[in-house]
Order: sequence, then C-alpha cells, then structure tokens
Amino acid sequence: MSLNDKIVSELELLGAQKLLTDEQVARLKERYPTGKWDLVSLARWLTILGAVTAGGGVVILAAQLKQWRSLLEVSLGVVTVALIWLARWLARARQMERTGAALELCASFALQGLTVALAVHYSTGSDNWPGLVGVQTALAGILAYALRNRLVLIHALCCLFVFFGGETGYISGWGAYWLGMNYPLRFLVAGLVSLLVARLHAKGGPAWRGFSRVYLHFGLLIAHFAMWFFSVFGYFEKDVRWEGTEGERAAFSIAWAALSAGSIWLGSRIGLSTLRAYGMTFLIINCYTFYFQFVVAHSIIMWWLHLLLVGGSLVFLAIKVEQKRRGAA
Repeated sequence: MSLNDKIVSELELLGAQKLLTDEQVARLKERYPTGKWDLVSLARWLTILGAVTAGGGVVILAAQLKQWRSLLEVSLGVVTVALIWLARWLARARQMERTGAALELCASFALQGLTVALAVHYSTGSDNWPGLVGVQTALAGILAYALRNRLVLIHALCCLFVFFGGETGYISGWGAYWLGMNYPLRFLVAGLVSLLVARLHAKGGPAWRGFSRVYLHFGLLIAHFAMWFFSVFGYFEKDVRWEGTEGERAAFSIAWAALSAGSIWLGSRIGLSTLRAYGMTFLIINCYTFYFQFVVAHSIIMWWLHLLLVGGSLVFLAIKVEQKRRGAA
C-alpha cells in the first residue's frame, strides 16, 4: 500500500467518525491521488495547454494581419474578463475550483498578451522590454492577490525574474539585456527577500499558505542559482573571468555547501520537506561542480575515467533514491 493509500484510508476513517465532514474529506483526498492517473491535474493541464495554444494561434494570426491590431487588443481584453468570470462561476456554481484556477492563469496570460499588443501598437522606439515585463509583473501580481490564485502568482514571479535580470542589465549600462545573471549577488539578495516574504505569508493563516510555498520555491531557487554562478566564476560584476579565481570559486563552493547543508538541517528540524529537497538537490550539484572545476580541469587527459566515475555515481544515487522511495511506500 502506497503512502497516499494510507492517508486516504485515514481520511475516510476520520470522516466515518464524523471528525471531518464529507466535503473536507473529499477536498483532502484530491491532494493524495491513489490511481495511476491524477485526473484532476490532467484536467488542469489540458485546460492550460488548450487555452495557451489557442491564444498563440490568435497572436500569430494578428501579427500577419496588422490592420487587426485594434481588434486584437479589444479581443484580448474581453477574453481576460471572460476567463475570470468563467473561472469564478465554475468555482462557485460547479465546485470546479482547480479548473477555475487554471482558467484564471489563462486570463493572466491573456492580460500579458494585451500589454504586449498595446506596447507594439503604441511603441515609442525605446525598446525597453524589461519595463514592459515589469508592467506585466505588477498586473499579474495584482491579479494573483485579487483572485488569491497561486498559479497566477507563479506567473507573476516568472515575469519578476525576467524583469529583475533585464533591468539590472539596463542599469549596468554594459549590455546584459537578458536575465542579467551576471549579477549573482543581486539575485542572492532577491532570493533572501523572497524567503522573508514566504515567512510573512506563512504567518498570515491558511488562506496565504499557498502563496508562502510559491515564494519559498522562488527564493530557494534563485538563491541557489546565484551561489552556483559564484562557485563557477567567483565574485564578479562587469568583467567575468575564470583564470585566477580558483580561491574565490573554492570559497563560494564551500559557502554554497553550507547553505545546502543548512537547508537540509533546518528542513529536518521544522519538518519542511521543500527545504530538505532543495538542500539535497543543490548539494549534489555543488559536489559535481566542484569535481569538474578542481579535479577534471587539472586532469583532462583522464576524461574517460571521470565520465565513468560521474556516470557510475549518478546511477548509484538513482538506485539509493528508488530504494528510499520504495521503503517509504
């Protein structure tokens, strides 16, 4: 019997003992699918993919027919409002909350399409695309909090990532116009701020715990990415170099390992699996990065041996993870 089967059995027992209502049992059981197919998630993704694909077709058609720009803008505005209304109706009248949440995400995509269409139509020639993404970040963020939809919040944070990186490139004045990961320290600070926001949302009660998890994932991801860049290049701003940075790279690798180990320890201490998962994943990545930088780079002639060691160790890790998973089930 799998872990989800055990949880579902316990939920049904609690329902039979009237400690939980039938509605509460049904809602909780949705989170622990026991069948081979998670039909709820499948419905959500089919809705998202269908709407995105259809929207892509509309945008491509409109790009070929420039005289339809105004019609496109009006249509995207109407689609945004219609999707939000339909999502709210499905959630309230039909109790199809997951499908409704997916449609709200589609509405956020449509709103982003509207801002792009307006920017192209009324462009002043500045080519300041990070500013446009910043506007989209703000609009998606407002929509996420208005609808209390964590899927829309994920969309907003993806836009924030691109805006933050692109804008740092423009401010730098040296042409880092894409993502701006050339400033890893800024991303490390942004990641720590996101973790603080996650903590504040966690204290806001059950209504905001979903948002807390989104900020937690976002903060951990970009903080670890920043440390990864530091461990590969050392500290840098404008000029990226690799030669002569061995001491810096080793120091940042150790600092990154400390961050990962701290995540594993804290996650185990407070029972937060997300922290443990990020810590373990990036600790493994750090070990391989360290190995390639400080071992492989000094013995390139032995590439065949390194590949055997790396491949064998990856297979060993996969076997251990599978054994642990089976033991937990």
